[in-house]
Amino acid sequence: MRNSVDVHNFLLERGVAHEMVPVRGRFRSPDRIAAVLGLEPDQVGKVVVLGGSKGLVAVMVSSHNEVDLRRVAVAAPTPTLRELTSDEVTDATDFFAESVPPVGLPSGTRAIMDSGLSEQQVLYFAGGEASTLLKIRPDDLRDATAAKVARVAR
Repeated sequence: MRNSVDVHNFLLERGVAHEMVPVRGRFRSPDRIAAVLGLEPDQVGKVVVLGGSKGLVAVMVSSHNEVDLRRVAVAAPTPTLRELTSDEVTDATDFFAESVPPVGLPSGTRAIMDSGLSEQQVLYFAGGEASTLLKIRPDDLRDATAAKVARVAR
């Protein structure tokens, strides 16, 4: 299994400014991250991994938003998409589903960032394991993942 060291190394190799933030306990959901750390839900992102006819799509949205599959299908573009189960996410990414980071995903994974995330000054995501968070600026995240920025949340 991959972990926060892999996330950190991925970003270091690309010269991307970021912080890996260790936390006490295990954060199993982005909503819990926001609540415990006193952050606005818009600052905390989650990665929803979708499977499509053209491979994996990693969609980054704010913790309180859901992914609109039709919008993602247009942004990707791919004709068929479905959200993967926890087991499928773990198998496809080699990260536990509860802690999938937005970076360091398998080669060929297309990344889409909801436009609402780009309005924040800093973002927090799962960092590759349940006890580590990734702190990163939206522009740096977009560049590191070659993400397409589009309105994909509902």
